[in-house]
Amino acid sequence: MIPIEICEKDLYELTKTEVCNLPGALFTGCSPLLKPFMKKLEELLPPENRGRGDSYILRALHSHIDEVHADEGRILVKSGDAMVEIRREELGELMGAKYPTTCHYRLNLPGLLFLQSGPALHTASAILLRREHKLCIPDGRRTMRYVFHMGVVSLDADKEKIIVSFDPDRLPKKGDGTSVLE
Repeated sequence: MIPIEICEKDLYELTKTEVCNLPGALFTGCSPLLKPFMKKLEELLPPENRGRGDSYILRALHSHIDEVHADEGRILVKSGDAMVEIRREELGELMGAKYPTTCHYRLNLPGLLFLQSGPALHTASAILLRREHKLCIPDGRRTMRYVFHMGVVSLDADKEKIIVSFDPDRLPKKGDGTSVLE
């Protein structure tokens, strides 16, 4: 397991992106993961910002989130005293109703949440993995998204930093048994 620690300064230096709220950076992309949970997530917004629709909620979330924790079983999002939990079973049930033949027990919540973040966090994470851990993270957008979807095993974010736990052993191996990232 490889921990990657990213702060505001890292995002700016590596991607020239200014981020005012680090935990909110996990909610700046366009992954459909959070769509079914908009009503739950709306509870994290101030009362005057509620009831404006899903697209508004998604745009407003990134500035109102204080902490995020994601592991294999759940995603926990905090804003002030409010807290929303999204469990893997809950997402699996929603997907099972729509796609009954898919293996929902294999859902990787931290990887899916990481994909929900914007390209700045993806790029900064890839640069840090290359630079500090000598991993050959591919440049292609789709391939990089696959690598992070499979390899991110937990996320922790607060106002100071984002910690991405990455496990390269979760990725497929080459024919000789070595990692595809070597």
